[in-house]
This record gives sequence, structure tokens and C-alpha cells, in this order.
Amino acid sequence: MAGQAYPHLFASGEIGGMWLKNRLAMAPMGLLGLVEDDGLLSQRAIDYYEERAKGGIGLIITSLFHATSKYDPFWVDDRYFPFPRLDTEMAVARVNRLVERVHDYDCKLCLQLTAGFGRVAGSKYIRSGPPIGPSPVKNYWLPQVTLRPLDTEEVQDMVASFGKAAKLAVLAGVDAIELHGHEGYVIDQFMTALWNQRNDRYGGATLRQRMTFPLEIIDSINQATKGRLPIIFRVGIEHRIPGGRTREEGLELLSILEEAGVAAVDVDAGCYDNWYWPHPPVYQPPGCMLDMAQLAKSAVKDIPVMCVGKMNYPQIAEDALREAKADYVIIGRGLLADPYWPQKARQGREAEIVPCIGCHEGCIGRARRMSLSCAVNPACGDERALTLTPAPARKKVVVVGGGPAGMEAARVSRLRGHEVTLYEQSAQLGGLLNPASIPGFKHDLLLLKDYYRHQMDIMGVEVLLDRKAGPEEILAKAPDMVFLATGARPSLPAVPGLDSPKVQLATDVFLDIDRAGGEVVIIGGGFVGCELAVHLAQQGR
Repeated sequence: MAGQAYPHLFASGEIGGMWLKNRLAMAPMGLLGLVEDDGLLSQRAIDYYEERAKGGIGLIITSLFHATSKYDPFWVDDRYFPFPRLDTEMAVARVNRLVERVHDYDCKLCLQLTAGFGRVAGSKYIRSGPPIGPSPVKNYWLPQVTLRPLDTEEVQDMVASFGKAAKLAVLAGVDAIELHGHEGYVIDQFMTALWNQRNDRYGGATLRQRMTFPLEIIDSINQATKGRLPIIFRVGIEHRIPGGRTREEGLELLSILEEAGVAAVDVDAGCYDNWYWPHPPVYQPPGCMLDMAQLAKSAVKDIPVMCVGKMNYPQIAEDALREAKADYVIIGRGLLADPYWPQKARQGREAEIVPCIGCHEGCIGRARRMSLSCAVNPACGDERALTLTPAPARKKVVVVGGGPAGMEAARVSRLRGHEVTLYEQSAQLGGLLNPASIPGFKHDLLLLKDYYRHQMDIMGVEVLLDRKAGPEEILAKAPDMVFLATGARPSLPAVPGLDSPKVQLATDVFLDIDRAGGEVVIIGGGFVGCELAVHLAQQGR
């Protein structure tokens, strides 16, 4: 029966009285480019979340919303930088529209509230003076910039703003609140001795003293909403930097949060200083922070623990719940790559899940363009405009080249109803995915290659291998459209000795390691050179 392979993932659950249809949640991720200049949600943002709800996720945790834009303003080209905000009644209508759309699919909405960026405010956005924080520490991006410490009255005002924002969230129909307390943002800065050197009520030598700010926020929300909204707290158990939070302190912090009445904890590790933890790239293994969730389970008594960190592999996610290492699984970029991950897993269609390849190109890499997307799902963030629809007329399409570009062209053409023939001059599909997916630490690319090969089968693409398509062969098919996806040839420098049999291209060595001897010199220290060096070293060269 569909879904039986993952009974724990698709069991219902409850967080602080909020019933959930399954144990899968969407991670909070930035809405760059999907927010209006005034900080209100755009229709594109609503479409983006609705698509994930339609795909079967049980809980959506939104991007951070500023509880107040008074203290942490961002400006780009003399305009407000659009991070979403919930400090005016104008925002309620947009949030309510979002709530109604996701509720249509039996999905709950948890709105994440933040106190701001502070130490980690990007240099591009600091226009109206230094960013704020608990103490005058250096900005991460611009060490020459020192934070402006909030005075006691400002901190108290910020605490009150969370209560006001939560009251507006109730009005909008939101199901829960998550507090943005990780990765070195403002709430985290208050909790951490490295960044909090205050001597008023919001500072101190002990962790409990430094937690006054988040504890008052929790109380402010509960008072304003009469306890109607469960509160999830997002926190890094350890920072993994000198002077940052230790594991022991992180476990104590979780106990304090449970005592304060939070409904669940969403745990990770790291901070901006080591982004490869809170934003794990392809090189990190699956479930790379599951150990943090397991630790959290030992520290709390009665509240659920939510785990993150490359959990977008159905069996790994299922095992985490079955082995009681976590109570809920949070998936982030995996849902950018494929909004229908939950539905496909439940139906036993794992081979059809578009895999996140951990490249950071379409998500974090596009932050400079202020436009959220995904390298393997270009419709991400623009779902309405880029919805694939049947073509008005069926055409004959020829695709030349069986790499990822050619297979994607063939896949989309078939989805739109066209007849497709794909020519590949080698004996296998995949193109540069073949050498790129060889190292064990790039397993995600192997998943992408397998996904595309499977798509050619289920879509009914006519694939002709070992066939180099020339003009006559292509014209014999009488195509209406031809996609040339033949890739490129490497550009080689005019270096004496380059024609020696001892000189090999990295792509050739990945495909046949015996081309390399026991002692290897690699020229070029970019990603390809470094990856080849690690791969060869792992093989004992």
C-alpha cells in the first residue's frame, strides 16, 4: 500500500495542540525577491508556499518576519529592503491570504518571527547607520563596523513588539509561531557570551541571565495571544567556533526553553562563521546534523524535537523517526527542488523526486539578485508564470546531447505533449554528471543523473545512444524544433608537454582513476582541482 514504506513520516502528530497530518515540515528560508518594497508578501510568495502545501507537506515554517522594522531597517538604493514584516495591520491581509491557501491542502502555517540580523547584517544593506545588537561587537561581514548596542528601553520595546506581532498573527489565522533564535542572529546574540557583554538585566555571566531577552519574548507572545499559539524555538545547540556556544551549554539552553513553555525545538548547529553547517553544501553527508536532534532528545522531557540538515532522503528521514532520533523532519532546499517530495515519497515514487544537489546556486547564490529560485527547478519562486501547460500543437522535437541540459529539454518537451528523440554520441546518458558524480562526497549528483535517466524512461523519450547526430540524420527526422545541447570542449593552455601521456584531464581521471599514478600533481586549485585532489587522496594516491 502506498506510503507503507514510511509509516513514521506519514503518521499524524501534534505540537502544542496543533494537529499535523504528517511529520514533515518545510524549513524557514528567505523570500528574496518575493516580498514587496513595504515588506508585505507578494502574490509570488503566496504561490510559492501554496505549491509546497499542495505537494503534501504537513507544516510550513515561513521565512523570517520582522516583529518590528524599527531597529533593524535595511535599505537598498534608498528603498526598504524587502524582508517580510508583521508590525502593521496591513500585513495581516496578505498573511491571511497565505494561511487560507495552505489550509486548503490540510497544511498548517507556522510564522517565524525575528528580532533582526545585527552582527550578520550584510554590508549591502547597512545604509542608515550601524546595525543593532546586544553589545558593541564587530559586524561579521564588515569587521570595521561596530554594532550599536540597544539600550534597555529599546530591548523592552522590542520584546513588546513580539507580542503585538503574535496578536496580528492570530488575527491572520496563523497556526504557530517560530522564534528565530539560531545562527548568530539577534536573539542568538543575546544568548551567547561571545556577543553579549551587557551589564543590565539582558546580560550576565550565566546562560539564564543572557536568556532574559528570549524568555521575555516567549512570555510576551503568550500574554498577547492568551497561549493560543504554540511556540517553536529554532536554536543551534553549538556554534562550533572559538568562544561560541558549547554543546553542554546548548543542552542547558534547551532545558530552559522547555521550562519556559515552548511547544517544540527546531535544532541545528553552526553560524555564519561556518555556513557549511547551517547551510550544508553537496559535500556534507545526508542527515549531517541528525546528531544534534539526538542530543536534544536527551535534553528535553516532553516536547518534540525537529531535525534539519540534508534530511531530504526518504529512508534517512524515516529511520530518524523510527529510531527516535527526532520527532519531526524539516526539509528545506529539498522542497525548493521538488515541492511534491512528500506526495511522491508517500506514493512510493522516490525515483521521481527531483533531488537537491546542494549547489547553493539557485537559492543562496541568487541572493545577490534578490530572486529566489533553484538550479534544478527554475519554476521555484515563480510558480504561476512558469507552470508547464500542454502545448497547443504537438510537434516533433530532436534533442542533440544527453547531458542534464539535453535531458531537461527532452523532459519538458514531453510534458508539454511533444514527440521527442534524443541523440547521445556516447554509450550512456549523463554528460558531465558522469565524472562529476564519481566522488562519494558528491552522491547528490548521482541522484540527479539517475533521476533524469528515469525520466527519459517514464516520459517515453526515444533515446538513441552511440549515435552522433549529423545534419542529415537530424533532417531525416523532419523535426519542428532542434535543441543543441552538445556541451563544450575544454580550453587548454599552450603549455609545452601538454601532449604527454602523463598529462590527463580531470574529467578523464574521474572516469578512469587508473589514468593517474600513485603520485599526482594537479594544476589548478578551483573546485574541480580540489575535488579531484580529495578524491584521489581518498583512494590512496
